[in-house]
Amino acid sequence: MACYARGCAAARPASRPLRTFANARASSSSTPIQRRQLHPIRLSTYFQPTHKASSTASGDDTLASLQLLLRGGYIRSSSSGVFTLLPNALRIVRKLTAIIDSELHAIGASRLAMPTLLPAKLWRQTGRYEIMGSELYKLRDRRDSDYVLGPTHEEEVTRLVAGEVESDRQLPVRVYQITRKFRDEPRPRMGLLRTKEFLMKDLYSFDKSAADAAAAYDDVSAAYTRIFDRIFTGAHGRRWVAAEADTGAIGGNKSHEYHVQDAAGEDTLITCTKCGYAANTEKAVSMPDPQHMPISASDVRVLLYACTDPDVHDTTIHALVLPATRELNAVKAAKLSSSLAPGTQLLYDSASPSPAQWDWKDRPEGPLIRYSTLAVLADFECASLDPAELNDALATALSTYSSPSASPSSPSLSLGEIFPAQFNGDAPVAPALTLVDVRTAQANDTCSSCKSVGSLHETRAIEVGHTFFLGERYSRALEAGFLPTAALKATSGAAMSNGRVPFQMGCYGIGVSRILGALAQKAAADFTQATSKPGLLWPRHVSPFTAAILVADTRDAAKLDAASRVYDGLITKARTHDLSIHAVLAGILGEPTQDDVGWSSDEAHEVVIDDRRAQLGAKLADADLTGYTYRLIIGRHLTPSSPHIELQHLTPTGLHSTLIPLETICN
Repeated sequence: MACYARGCAAARPASRPLRTFANARASSSSTPIQRRQLHPIRLSTYFQPTHKASSTASGDDTLASLQLLLRGGYIRSSSSGVFTLLPNALRIVRKLTAIIDSELHAIGASRLAMPTLLPAKLWRQTGRYEIMGSELYKLRDRRDSDYVLGPTHEEEVTRLVAGEVESDRQLPVRVYQITRKFRDEPRPRMGLLRTKEFLMKDLYSFDKSAADAAAAYDDVSAAYTRIFDRIFTGAHGRRWVAAEADTGAIGGNKSHEYHVQDAAGEDTLITCTKCGYAANTEKAVSMPDPQHMPISASDVRVLLYACTDPDVHDTTIHALVLPATRELNAVKAAKLSSSLAPGTQLLYDSASPSPAQWDWKDRPEGPLIRYSTLAVLADFECASLDPAELNDALATALSTYSSPSASPSSPSLSLGEIFPAQFNGDAPVAPALTLVDVRTAQANDTCSSCKSVGSLHETRAIEVGHTFFLGERYSRALEAGFLPTAALKATSGAAMSNGRVPFQMGCYGIGVSRILGALAQKAAADFTQATSKPGLLWPRHVSPFTAAILVADTRDAAKLDAASRVYDGLITKARTHDLSIHAVLAGILGEPTQDDVGWSSDEAHEVVIDDRRAQLGAKLADADLTGYTYRLIIGRHLTPSSPHIELQHLTPTGLHSTLIPLETICN
């Protein structure tokens, strides 16, 4: 009868000697190591549905790189703005993810995975449920509970960390995830550049003080520099730029965007050719330009802002003044108006042909009677405008706004007549100015950083990353924080009602699927520049494969056998000498290479064998779309007397071909 009792001696295994390093070496020397057999990827069984150019042409989106991704079997459209990633694209994404993982682990960040389906309660608590509007996917379950599909996870991660961190001794915390996000784009376009579903890396930092949070921001920024250098820096130099940016709906005190300059991009960057200053046009600033400085009242544009609540009286109306020749920066103007009294809205714009809206029949007294004072916010380029001309511009704007028609039927009232308590009747006193920056910086402006005249340059760009210094934006709204130790109490900020000190936070995003789209843009242009044909020339570290062994005639058993021998030879050399497949092939060609990868089992799948029953021409056309760095063609040069293979090397300068003896690789 078998004995399974916990204390039964018969249930315990016989004692064994302790395994030491010495006897481990002895046993290993007597038993040869059995290495796992590595099997190549064969394209005859690999899912890579390629198409000719005519079969993927789309009138809805003619972006060249998108057509190549469709033709090359990287992606397929599921619906508008939603794509399936096929194996080749997934290989690129995995390599991008590996680069991101390595650099974020280096700064102490831990990877996790949060749910995509998020409760709406927290989003209402921070105000983002309303702020994001129709772009936020909202749904309700059978119990009438409200949820959202997460475009970002600030609320969820703040709740998570708040539930786990009690003391400042447990800080800092840096966590990140790489997951699918959702945004209800009104008009998805540009392939992977503007989608409803996208793959994104989002990292969140939690610190006990603003100084520590600023240091975390710098750490992540440095990691981003290394990440984007590894992805976008190569033979053509650095192809990305970090730019100052607006915080937008995410909020916070500081923000930077990371861009790849490309004509297909939807963002506009202002960069300085002298000092390297870069900013999104929403944030960019420039020095006042004498050519745009107004001289007369007709040279300025006036916008009127005030509280529109009919129950509010004796309040201030704000006039925003900028040169008529300059474009108003809508983002700067919106931020400025939001900093004024609650309920402040735009009432009038002298550049708009539409008259001000007012119910003259029921309220014939007009709109200005509710306002007792005037405050003037003037762009820096208006600082030298003559006070009398400024007064005329303001009086005209106010009189036009308060007139039942689009223009006043009688001469404009003076500021003293409109605001007698403020301006003492008709005394020609100019209102005090608050100088602000509300114009859009443009090309050929003077750089505000280095003061170089005419040095600003305007380019289109694709945003691939964004960093935000959030401060207490989310932690205070969600009452998420920590209990300070005695040493920290004296220096920490005001505690919340629950007695906790709010976390100082940062959030940092990278659009992984958008990087794939941006890389495709560059890869398409680089391949055409190198070969004058359509195709994709991927950066080496993210290319789906390093090399392909192309069998010209799969009916020839000798050629199929040679393909297997070439594969085994490459793998053996790489494994024996601790090299990557790229380094092995570069060495065969006698080219210098800096191998920063070395051997791993992943290298076994960096080489594919194209053993499909197709013409060599079709295989070479597909190779153009896959963008192999090396192509080993087993064809007419494989003769019994002198077997050679053709080794093609794809570089930014072209496709270079060399005949290599078969034994050079196989021995």
